Amino acid sequence: MAFTESLKKEINDYCNNHLPEEAWYEREFDFIQDENLRNRIIKEFRSIRFAYKLFEGLGASEENFLFEIRSQILAYASIYEAIITYVLTTYYSGTTEYDDLMHHIIPVKISISNDNKKLLQNTLCHNGEEVVPMTYRKKEKEERQIRFDDKCDTAVQLGLIHSYTKDGKEIDFPQEIKTIYSYRNAIHLLAEQRRSITYDLEMGITAYKRLQPLVQQIKSKLLADGKI
Repeated sequence: MAFTESLKKEINDYCNNHLPEEAWYEREFDFIQDENLRNRIIKEFRSIRFAYKLFEGLGASEENFLFEIRSQILAYASIYEAIITYVLTTYYSGTTEYDDLMHHIIPVKISISNDNKKLLQNTLCHNGEEVVPMTYRKKEKEERQIRFDDKCDTAVQLGLIHSYTKDGKEIDFPQEIKTIYSYRNAIHLLAEQRRSITYDLEMGITAYKRLQPLVQQIKSKLLADGKI
């Protein structure tokens, strides 16, 4: 049965305590002009903060603690990807760096006459194998071929994200973003086992703490480039 109204109020008050007001989220993500995407990111961010407070209040342990960390990593990594992909596509689609991200050079078989095929085969025959005429062409990648690591590298090339120093420690920010996202890809249980991933609280905290510098660095670059 459901909690009593008084208990639900107590839990909601605890989980929402110290969380920003709605206006803060709108200001934080104002560079995302796609209203639907912006609202979805805000909802994801708010819900994962609520869930963190809930698990914190419960003093989650064992499998519940594991679920808490995994869900945080999944949520924050998904937000990273949405923001970086949107910014690259919306603001920098006309750059050489973006073009290189979206295309690759691949070998393509070309058609020639049978006489030329025979000539080619007789001239270049190697261990009895058929010689196939090929050329190289630039082709747009399929969406599944564009890895998050490559998007991060493109963001680095464009100056959207970069390493920084905090409390005297050098933070390899782009690499940390990639690492957190790699944990998201290991969210499947078998992949998690193969990679021998052990989740701990620091992973979830780092995933949360890296969102603000991601947004700040991107907004700073967009302002400098006159994009916003």
